[in-house]
Amino acid sequence: MIAELVCGVVAVLLYVNTLGADFCYDDSRAIKTNQDLLPETPWANIFYDDFWGTLLTHSGSHKSYRPLCTLSFRLNHALGGLDPRGYHLVNVAFHGAVTGLFTLLARLLLGRGPWSLLAGLLFASHPVHTEAVAGVVGRADMGAALFFLLSLLCYVRHCGLRGREGPRGFWLLGSLGLAACSMLWKEQGVTVLAVSALYELCVFHRLTLRQVVTLLYKGIEVSLIYNDDEFYSKGQA
Repeated sequence: MIAELVCGVVAVLLYVNTLGADFCYDDSRAIKTNQDLLPETPWANIFYDDFWGTLLTHSGSHKSYRPLCTLSFRLNHALGGLDPRGYHLVNVAFHGAVTGLFTLLARLLLGRGPWSLLAGLLFASHPVHTEAVAGVVGRADMGAALFFLLSLLCYVRHCGLRGREGPRGFWLLGSLGLAACSMLWKEQGVTVLAVSALYELCVFHRLTLRQVVTLLYKGIEVSLIYNDDEFYSKGQA
């Protein structure tokens, strides 16, 4: 766990300077003018409104459904009002946690050599993460990434227990539950299901890309034949 800890600490240190920053751009709409963060607004409204505080059924709604992220903003507001330091602190902590989990996944895939440490350090310091960490609304991306990685790691554990005694069902249910949490942080979290399927085929079963494509082609072919037979049977009836 040393590599995970080192990479997580590096990720935090690289963004400590954001603690003195103010809100910017979309932060104003998502936090400063979002009525769902106010104590007099019922908590349940978070689950009926979009990310910006507009009712989902409203014609002007953005339709971005991220209630868990909005809930984290509301907790920030309850603890520190509109002081941006608390919001940035949570973002930096999220980046450290995501980096640690990414390094753990890299170690499972690449082994205990220097490559997993290098991958974690690259993830921690890559400038592509700047907007997500420095902008408070980027917490939606980091929250989704956190639960994405937790879901994938649970699925990896589920696969590792095949053929051995262990609570495989627990890890599978955990993976699905965490995948749902990832989706409730940001819509793109749904992609963890596809990545888990790819892990199953390409890493656990060690199938080549050509074999995966062949399997998909055969599955589509069988589905088409089945649908044709069903259509023919209904026509005969």
